[in-house]
Amino acid sequence: MRSSTKKLIAIALTAVMLSSVVGMVGAQELRPQTESPMDANATVTFSDQTTDGTSVTVDSVNVSDGGFVVIHDDSLLEGEVTGSVIGVSEYLEPGETENVTVTLFDGVPGATFDQTELSEDETLIAMPHRDTNANETYDFVATDGSADGPYVANGSAVTDSANVSVETPQTAGESFVVTDLAAPEVVERGDAVDVTATVENPNDEADTQTVEYRFDGNVSVSEEVSLDAGESTEISTSVNTSALASGVYIHGVYTREDGRPAQVRIADEIVSFGVTDLSAPETVTAGDNVTVNATVENPNEFGVEQPIQFRFDGDLVETRDVDLDGESSTTVQFEIGTEGTPPGTYIHSVFSNDFGQDAIITVEAPGDAPPTDGEDDGAGEDGEDGDDAEDGEDGEDGDDAEDGADAEDGADGEDGEDTDDGEDGEDGDDAEDGADGEDGEDTDDGEDAENGDDADDGEDTEDGEDAENGDDTQDGEDADDGENAEGGDDGGNDTDEEQPETPEDG
Repeated sequence: MRSSTKKLIAIALTAVMLSSVVGMVGAQELRPQTESPMDANATVTFSDQTTDGTSVTVDSVNVSDGGFVVIHDDSLLEGEVTGSVIGVSEYLEPGETENVTVTLFDGVPGATFDQTELSEDETLIAMPHRDTNANETYDFVATDGSADGPYVANGSAVTDSANVSVETPQTAGESFVVTDLAAPEVVERGDAVDVTATVENPNDEADTQTVEYRFDGNVSVSEEVSLDAGESTEISTSVNTSALASGVYIHGVYTREDGRPAQVRIADEIVSFGVTDLSAPETVTAGDNVTVNATVENPNEFGVEQPIQFRFDGDLVETRDVDLDGESSTTVQFEIGTEGTPPGTYIHSVFSNDFGQDAIITVEAPGDAPPTDGEDDGAGEDGEDGDDAEDGEDGEDGDDAEDGADAEDGADGEDGEDTDDGEDGEDGDDAEDGADGEDGEDTDDGEDAENGDDADDGEDTEDGEDAENGDDTQDGEDADDGENAEGGDDGGNDTDEEQPETPEDG
């Protein structure tokens, strides 16, 4: 139905309302209520509108003697007079008042309601009422129409109607959620508190919601964030701490029903962690892993997180964030592989912001390690075939073999050895009676006497034989061909030329 038609019907039916009132209270009581003084008048403008169902807005009300603007539902068109009142304004001073908001289904003296809002689109009627008892309270319903009746003009109540549409309530989706709040726990006064957080829309539909950042209970940033279904975004903000007193503050990112709070300490000064007790091996073989330990200490009275670096030969190998309580310490451990590191000497270090310790480590090539006990030096090894004969080999350190030893008193050298590195030959025995020279020993350098070849069977092996004229070589090696000189065999029982005396027990 068109608005103009409904307005005509509403105006025409005001007579119905007045006649109903006459039936209730009598014509003599009604007359003062329905007929305004000659100088009393009113106007009202009520436009079509959309509402959430709990209130409406009257565009303009002009009442010469003051009063109220009352909202009737469409039951007035069916003859309901007091029962059609669903809302009333506050008391209006004489004159014109614009944009008057009237709450529906609440605050009407003498009226009771079984609903709290409009449930569907409806035609509502705005009607100015007088304050006949001058108490600034709307008493029309409470007195069954005997007080505070409507303003009338030309015998009819002054009204205006409007088509009121109830907006479809939107199904409220779930609140955006906040995750992954990142912010420092401690900053020096004057430094910024940088904050980031992830905001996600958990709903199946796109939505726009308000996201706030609060610091110390106050909203610092408020932003409308629009996200598609399941979408998330990162928001960031920063707080200047220059004007803040030192202390602990609560801050965080919040949505309609969710949030992530955090704590930040503003400190006058943050002292760097200390580094002590660096320990690591001094030597390592290339290819091995190196384990480095150091003690890190927090000298501050409060807990704080700081980075600790490990460097090798000046290059940064690893940075680790270490979180320590106030005045506490811990051991940090780093490990580095030396695969591909050239042999040499290197400096490695553990650093905090302001402190650190260095150490030196030597990386050796595989095989550079010193020989183990019992091995001949590279320059003194026997030749391929330079060991004593099977039954006449010298001992591990060059001693004559068990069955190849010289005679009891005929051992070579102090320990019965031939020259420094020189073992006896295949059969390794000295003369038949087993002694070279006076006591059967070789000379200081392990040489036999000038013509002092070993006995018949006492030829030295290829690499351990006497020199061409029967001398052992200076390093204990025998001559080129490893044989004694042509006529250089020692006599069966005769000694070689005079040799230096050997120890009595030689």
